Amino acid sequence: MGGSSYDRDVYSSSSSASWGSSSTSASKLSSNFLDSSMSPKGKILRSNAKTPIIIMLDVSGSNINFARLVYDKLPMFYGQIEQKGYAKDFEIAVCAVGDAHGDKYPLQIPEFSKGIELDSWMEKLVLESGGGGGPGSVYRSETYELAAYYLAKMTCFSTDANPIVFFIGDETPYPAVCKEHAEQFEIPFEEAIDPFPALRRKFGDNVFMFLNKYCGQTFHDSITQAWESRLAPEHTIKVHEEKAIVDLMLGVLAATARISLKTYTIHMLERGQDAARIETVSDSLKNLTTALIPIEQFKTNLPTTNADGSTSESTRGKRL
Repeated sequence: MGGSSYDRDVYSSSSSASWGSSSTSASKLSSNFLDSSMSPKGKILRSNAKTPIIIMLDVSGSNINFARLVYDKLPMFYGQIEQKGYAKDFEIAVCAVGDAHGDKYPLQIPEFSKGIELDSWMEKLVLESGGGGGPGSVYRSETYELAAYYLAKMTCFSTDANPIVFFIGDETPYPAVCKEHAEQFEIPFEEAIDPFPALRRKFGDNVFMFLNKYCGQTFHDSITQAWESRLAPEHTIKVHEEKAIVDLMLGVLAATARISLKTYTIHMLERGQDAARIETVSDSLKNLTTALIPIEQFKTNLPTTNADGSTSESTRGKRL
């Protein structure tokens, strides 16, 4: 799955740096056609790592800058996880979601990888910049539920793994996965369901939504509430400043590693973040750090619910 060395130029992590729309990311993230290795069709995303980390980027027009931000800062993100011990034995997969009602490539799935190999996978992403005009509410145009259904059905981890997934976007999922969309990508389909409960079980509740302002302008209560109703409420984290997205992801990893928010603010200071950035990130994470529960407790409290209403053991580490 690649080596652990990850060395390339990284833009300054300071709050005032104008990274994220750099010529580097603009030139590297310029694919117009999806490489066959990124196709999700019938593909099982596997990892044998203790901590598989999935970043699910909304690559519609209103969120496209996040892909560039993540690319520019990925070596720092990776290095901080290693240096600060936020996760042991980890791999990363940077995926993309769009609008299955109109986009050519509404779901893009790489392999898990480590180190510099992550660049080659990210550079295959197609930033389609679509979205908008989907059926239903005006606030729904990206098929996040399809991405959630894929991850619930088509991922496979070791039985002792502690997987985590970060969604990054600004809209509301559709209420249920569409049969046509699932079958298009050869995902086993039984019924039109909201896939997020199954995803939470599969990932031991390590499912997070980094919610951007709608169209980069303002937060809408209806969108926030839609995510809070699907996830643990504290797992819907508002992104007040787009450039803070990597700080927020690292902060969640630190919290899951039982590192206090106070200690994490010191880590941000050590990597050059200013007081304004530290305050913004701390405010977004303060509710999460007091709400996380041990994975064993979560598994005990939320068994799998079957279609007939019966319950069965946790399905983490297995294909549903």
